[in-house]
Amino acid sequence: MTNAEMLKRRVLCAKGKIMFDKVFYNARLINVYTEQIIQNAVVCVLDGVIVSVCPTFEPMAKEKIDCRGMYLAPSFIDAHMHIESSHLTPAAYCEGAVPHGTGAIFYDPMQIANAAGEVGLKSFVKMFEGLPLKSFLQFPSRVPAAEGMETACANFTPNDTYRIMKTLDAKTLGEVNADDLENERTLEKIIAAQKIGVAVNGHCPALDYNSLCCAAAVGIRDDHESETYEELYERLSLGLAVFIREGTIEPNCETLIKGVVENNLPIDSLMFCTDDKSPADIVKNGCIDNCIRIALKCKMPLCKAIKMATLNPARHYGIDNKIGSVTSGREANFILFEDESTLNIKAVYFGGDLVARDGKLIKKYSSDYEKEYKNLLFTVKISDKLNENDLSPKLPKEKCKFDATVMKMRENSLMTEKIIATLTSENGLVKADIQKDILPITVIERFGKNGNIGHGFINGLGIKCGAIAASTAQEGNNLVVSGVNYSDMLCAVKEVEKIGGGVVICIDGKIISEHIYSLGGILGVGTIEEEIAFSEKLSLALKLTGSKNDKLLSSLIVSTCPSIPDIALTDMGVIDVKSQKFIPCIQNIQSIAEDKI
Repeated sequence: MTNAEMLKRRVLCAKGKIMFDKVFYNARLINVYTEQIIQNAVVCVLDGVIVSVCPTFEPMAKEKIDCRGMYLAPSFIDAHMHIESSHLTPAAYCEGAVPHGTGAIFYDPMQIANAAGEVGLKSFVKMFEGLPLKSFLQFPSRVPAAEGMETACANFTPNDTYRIMKTLDAKTLGEVNADDLENERTLEKIIAAQKIGVAVNGHCPALDYNSLCCAAAVGIRDDHESETYEELYERLSLGLAVFIREGTIEPNCETLIKGVVENNLPIDSLMFCTDDKSPADIVKNGCIDNCIRIALKCKMPLCKAIKMATLNPARHYGIDNKIGSVTSGREANFILFEDESTLNIKAVYFGGDLVARDGKLIKKYSSDYEKEYKNLLFTVKISDKLNENDLSPKLPKEKCKFDATVMKMRENSLMTEKIIATLTSENGLVKADIQKDILPITVIERFGKNGNIGHGFINGLGIKCGAIAASTAQEGNNLVVSGVNYSDMLCAVKEVEKIGGGVVICIDGKIISEHIYSLGGILGVGTIEEEIAFSEKLSLALKLTGSKNDKLLSSLIVSTCPSIPDIALTDMGVIDVKSQKFIPCIQNIQSIAEDKI
């Protein structure tokens, strides 16, 4: 069938001259254009596309579906997210997100690109094929995340960016670090995106007004890092769209929506995103549907909240002619839900076909990932000569005290805070200060490129015994380890390499628990329920370390992100994020008498 013939079929169908495939009737349709609810609505579908809404004639159809007075709304669009943060394959992610009404995602696979390069990126894109989800690639702009400040598996040049973006049909250039706009390489990547004609996403955490002006001036169109209403307002005033984020460790939605509602702010440039979500959070609370529930709790009208989750992101990305509303000519991707307050989603349709019902996918989507993607296996390569001394900053053999630069993890935030603490060392090894919750943390280059080891200190993990190692240090996805002693730290590191990537907990020289991420060292291959079960087992083991931090692993991993202020640790050392310069992790070393220790 030619395109013209297909369009003619739609015309004939919309005029009532031929039969629709499906007709959905007795629905309360949410019209996101007029922000109204249409009672007793009828939605007519042909070839997976909505052809008519509330026709003036009695529609003929092969199948008629009674919506029983339920709300019918467009499927939700996640304006920005990273699936790898959930450590799920795209198929496993769908098991959790699609039943919660997610019909489209704009995903930035920066972590798989950093962990497995161009091959890993192309493999990841392929994993979306055949899934009941619209997936739009936001090409990772930060590979490595901080040029010259960490080692990644790959190093995408501006020419690589242009070439691969065109090859993979990327829809945006993913979150450009707005702190790095004096870097010509960063600007050349923005120019590459503009040549292709795609949008440029921003990454603008804690930026001052002048820096935000710089971001807007070079073509950055949006940001998802607002944590206060004042930050949101400032971005909107400069013409930047704001993605209101509700992630597992970045729950910003309630604070921001309250400000929007109280100040009666226009919502046209506001939309929702999840950024980073854990599997358990996806299943329990949902994704964009959770954002809508929070908005409703904050007294935002239902139609406005759903518009922010559908039409607004579709318009922002220039695809509102295809998705984002239940109107003629759009793909038949929509949901049915019963109650306005709980947003209990009963059915999800994709291309007019039922794909999820009562919180479950109708069909399972899976692959033999370890067979199909062998090139992503065993990407953790650590030197056989690595020893305990390598995990500590270099210090004299005699007993010493010194000033340590410490990353303090802020609660419910990705942000870190730089503090200075006095620590001691013995036999050249730093001693953890368990009472003050200050522990050594080490990042090890894991791709067999240079063997770099970065040293630092962290506050907020709460570990009182043992060590934790993971091959998922954001964003370069090197190997990160922290603990109360170096023997357990080394044991955990070696086990991560042995299993091919993942998370390992070691206490008193024994492996207490481990969770394998075999794909690129960052993705598990189980279903979402299996990954949750693994994670729950891991969480119980984490408590054996004595920590009361229920986001312990997340805190460990994000402390290595070189684009989140104030400071971070990579395989090359401690970074002051604002200045993008290395700073010493130890200073003012002084020998001390034995009786003073």
